[in-house]
Amino acid sequence: MMTKTTASALSRRRFGLLLGASAFASALPARLAAADAAPAASKRPGPCPITTPLDAITLKLLRHTPETAVYGGLPGAADGGVFSHAMDDFSPSGEAAWRSAIRDAARNIAGLTCQSDALGALRLRIAAAVMANGLRTPGIAYGRPNPFWFTAHEPYVLNQISGPIVNTPNFMMSQQALSSPVEVDAWIDKLDGFAKGYDGVIEKSRADEAAGCIPPRALLDKTLPVVENFLRGPADQHPLIVALRERMAKAGLDPRFRAAAEERAIIALEKRARPAFGRLRERVRDLMPSGRAESGVWAQPDGEALYAANIRSIGDSPLSGEEIHRIGLEQVALVKGKLTARLRQLGFTKGKLRDQLDALAADPKQRFPDSAEGRRELLAYVRSLVTAMEARQASFLPRHMIPTQKLEIRAVPEATQDSAPGGFYDGPSLDGSRPGIYWINLRDMAGVQRYTLPTLSYHEGVPGHHTQGATLLALPQAPLILRIASFNAYSEGWGLYAERLAAELGVYADDPAGDVGRLGDDLFRCVRLVVDTGMHQLRWSREKAIAYMTENSGSPESEIVAEIERYMAWPGQALGYKLGQLRILSMRDRLKARLRKDFDRRQFHAKILGNGAMPMDLLEEIVLPPRRA
Repeated sequence: MMTKTTASALSRRRFGLLLGASAFASALPARLAAADAAPAASKRPGPCPITTPLDAITLKLLRHTPETAVYGGLPGAADGGVFSHAMDDFSPSGEAAWRSAIRDAARNIAGLTCQSDALGALRLRIAAAVMANGLRTPGIAYGRPNPFWFTAHEPYVLNQISGPIVNTPNFMMSQQALSSPVEVDAWIDKLDGFAKGYDGVIEKSRADEAAGCIPPRALLDKTLPVVENFLRGPADQHPLIVALRERMAKAGLDPRFRAAAEERAIIALEKRARPAFGRLRERVRDLMPSGRAESGVWAQPDGEALYAANIRSIGDSPLSGEEIHRIGLEQVALVKGKLTARLRQLGFTKGKLRDQLDALAADPKQRFPDSAEGRRELLAYVRSLVTAMEARQASFLPRHMIPTQKLEIRAVPEATQDSAPGGFYDGPSLDGSRPGIYWINLRDMAGVQRYTLPTLSYHEGVPGHHTQGATLLALPQAPLILRIASFNAYSEGWGLYAERLAAELGVYADDPAGDVGRLGDDLFRCVRLVVDTGMHQLRWSREKAIAYMTENSGSPESEIVAEIERYMAWPGQALGYKLGQLRILSMRDRLKARLRKDFDRRQFHAKILGNGAMPMDLLEEIVLPPRRA
């Protein structure tokens, strides 16, 4: 069932919620120079001039995490500039400098004031919240906090799903610009620097081990093949080299330049990058015998404190793990009951929930042919879903907020489909060179059922993440820090809310099977509340979490195992979906009760989307301002 938003989908979607940056692009060199000289605070009267000092603060931070800039297509990364030549410095000294930079940024932002401009004041509060999320774990030396990323404080620098061994090559293959000789030179320079960069990763892993943090053995078992895949096969067929070759050709670069660049890249791969990954492989092998049996982060030093901090930052909730667990159990029972009733209406009553969903999936009406024609048919179906929902936008958005940017829908390229998720959204880049794209993976047509596609399309596309990101393009340009920050519960909560909104708009009136797909996805997000808190708060084993998800979803075992291991690597991240949706629904219910007949769904959504991503507490102040006495 291609219904869940997987880890890769998340990592590739973060910058779908960014504002445009054409004006920022031309001013980047001057801003970089000003970053060292700009005052830390501005207290002038009148409209708040906060963008310049905030951008200067942010650019200083990005020097410590250039790959954040690369992923976002930030000028200076997309043009072969200052951010394009090196991977993040994961060495202990690099990590110390990164954390020090976060502290300095938080202090400088705290020195800014804005009392004369409501929008400026709100943006300062959001910027302060970004930095607060990066400072929730000051006493936990292992792992890496990142206020610009959706996983908050990742405890394991070596894992199977993210971090330098996954993100850095992936960003270079698909995100880092390769449309000019200057950009190609920067790309090769970065590849050439893998020796130093990954030696720093190994050094950090050893420092974390000395601090008492050793990843679970189950994660190390899955990490080793990722490293070994980098070392496998002839150099000219390596995914990095293939991506370089194909993207240079697509950019129309001179054939002689392309041939010479590929030769240089192969030398860097063979002489520096692969030997570095060979050393990385030995490091993983050294760790494996001592890998922890426990699945939860509680088993690491101060692990309970790390989990509580992640609940607050990426779950965006003041609740305890135990309270979230209870909410999860209640929501599982509620949604499972609705799903079972819907399946009964379709005539599926035999066996367990999994048996009923398997029977629906086996219906030939729910399959597309495993052929070129079948793939074209599937893409046409998904495009029809998005087009029909775009036609409904005036019913859920004010007309001035309806996006003018259409959503592109494409099949995942064959070269990358084996490691890509079932469906994901890549938002437009900051410099406007990359459009918003909803990707569908057509690798395994047997695993794609028609009834699962509507809710996936509404989550990733319209009214979900594409609407969420595209509406921001028309807003006044925000400071850079707000355009690259991640508020996980806000973004994923809206995506899950959008799935329910589509149902409320009546799209399943003639498609009860599609509603089964929606409820199945909703149930999966409820299960996440239970298993994530189960492992990290209640000390469940990996096997107990797998058994619970197996009992309460229709997903295949391989997907369930991968999901559980994702939650092990990213404590708390999976909580944001359902917690964010429940918070938005609660705001809507209370606003309805306050306004009664004056409630307007379009204006409610304008309040949710109209200022961009932010913490849920601040969002609630906008949606439900205190009544005047």
